Amino acid sequence: MSAAVDGELSSTEEQQFLSHLTKCKECTEEFDEAKKTKLIIKERVVRFKAPLSLVNSIMQLTSLSQRETV
Repeated sequence: MSAAVDGELSSTEEQQFLSHLTKCKECTEEFDEAKKTKLIIKERVVRFKAPLSLVNSIMQLTSLSQRETV
């Protein structure tokens, strides 16, 4: 169900899933609720851009870490 909500099914899997939904009211209701929940979460999540100083610090640490493993 979660793979379907997230759009992660192959085309064959999606066809089979949608075919099942036409026959199963319970799954159709659950799928609709899951999609609504995902939409609500997506709308309410606050995203922010990391400060450039943080990005630079992480990049430096990553660079140092890669040098140590060579």
